[in-house]
Amino acid sequence: VLVHLIGDKSPFTRRYASAAMFTLACVVANTERMARHCDGEILEALRRVLSEDPVDEARINASEALFNMARNNTEETVETMGNHPRLLESIARAVLTDYSADVRVYCARALEWMAADVHYPMPCHRTLLSALTVSSQWTKTSCIAEAFKSQATLAENRRPIAMHDGLLKALANLALLEGMNDTDTRASAIAALEMISREPNARKFMVQNELVMTALTHASFKKDPVGQNNEGSPSFLVKEALKNLANDM
Repeated sequence: VLVHLIGDKSPFTRRYASAAMFTLACVVANTERMARHCDGEILEALRRVLSEDPVDEARINASEALFNMARNNTEETVETMGNHPRLLESIARAVLTDYSADVRVYCARALEWMAADVHYPMPCHRTLLSALTVSSQWTKTSCIAEAFKSQATLAENRRPIAMHDGLLKALANLALLEGMNDTDTRASAIAALEMISREPNARKFMVQNELVMTALTHASFKKDPVGQNNEGSPSFLVKEALKNLANDM
């Protein structure tokens, strides 16, 4: 019924139906059932609202529902969402282009949660990396940089990350941010680059990327308020990354 109502001609009906969807998605026990319902019918309905509905509140509800599904997930839920055609692509596009700041934030947070659970060699891993690469231009919050950091935490993800078209460039751009509000984003990007540099099979992609080397070199000259010898500081991590890459330069 909700799937039918969320596509209704009435904006009020769509708004209330989408609100019911995000309320249902707040409960962990519901998310798996919602994701697999009628071979992804609910996911597709939410994707269409997010991409096409002119009513801000309906899109906000859809984005919050998708965020709740990504957060209150099971392994099957995550994989079903990741494999659903154009879903991650639509979420990434909304991060950059939606008129509503709430939609952009919920979508960025949804990708951050997905990044914690979608890993190589899952079939949807490349799709997630593409979505993160596209949405990396969003810097109002640190969600996307945190998503990259989360991905780089696992060793099996590092080579696929380094090989993915445009991803290292996206990370380097985040590491080069200089704004007063960019501290967390920059730190997460640098942490991700350092973890990727630990993988020997990823290093050649890093040293061949001019923007990555520029970002690491630039960051090596910056002083951290927390102290450069602190093992978690960006300065320390940059030095570690450059050490890791030295033999491949």
